[in-house]
Amino acid sequence: MDILDFGGLDAPGFAFFGVTIVAAAVLRAFSGFGFALAAMPLLVLVIEPARAVVLCALLSLTAGVKNLRPSLRQADRGLLKPLLIGSLIGTPLGVLVLDWLPGDVMRLLIGLGVLGSAILLWRTGVMSGAGRGLALPVGFSAGFMGGALAIPGPPIVVYLLGTEPDARKARGTLMAFFNVSAFISIAGYCVTGKIDEISPVQFGLALPCLLFGDWLGVWLFERYGAAHHRRISLLVLALIGVTATLNALR
Repeated sequence: MDILDFGGLDAPGFAFFGVTIVAAAVLRAFSGFGFALAAMPLLVLVIEPARAVVLCALLSLTAGVKNLRPSLRQADRGLLKPLLIGSLIGTPLGVLVLDWLPGDVMRLLIGLGVLGSAILLWRTGVMSGAGRGLALPVGFSAGFMGGALAIPGPPIVVYLLGTEPDARKARGTLMAFFNVSAFISIAGYCVTGKIDEISPVQFGLALPCLLFGDWLGVWLFERYGAAHHRRISLLVLALIGVTATLNALR
């Protein structure tokens, strides 16, 4: 492999790739969610959408694995169970969609999904909580989006922020769900052959960027506190969603 061939990317493409991973990791560490939401719309500008989906799933699992045990202790296990059951049903269907969904359509859906989730999350501060009985269909929709687009976040984040008053419990449930969802998605990609020869190379290149972004996001959160993290995160996600949607429509 040529020394400047960064997993199929040229030098400018790799620089964009690295900055994207760092920024998404910072957002996740700062806000507690949103890695794939931030990374996917930008990664698909430099790598194939199907490969970006697999890469995001691998990185999402890696970013959260160190927090899996404490997140499971803090999670609402009564709520987590139907969410995961729904995800188990929805994820394989999403993986199948990944086989035939055109790249341009995927880019448009990702952009609209990110923008829509930012708007919905902004409104959750005044929305009344939905019933716990919606956990199964919410888990299904999150699993489907995770399998097809590597972004299970919108349904589950909106649902938990609108129904769980305990911030620690909501965060623990989110982190536990995202870790298990990413694992399920990766298993599906292995079965369907989506883990191809370039995915480990891109993962290895992305890992230092991920770890640095995670460290930086934690440092920023501890330095500036939780007062501004939600507003900043949603503004960034909305901007990414608008940009990705406009690029897909060109």
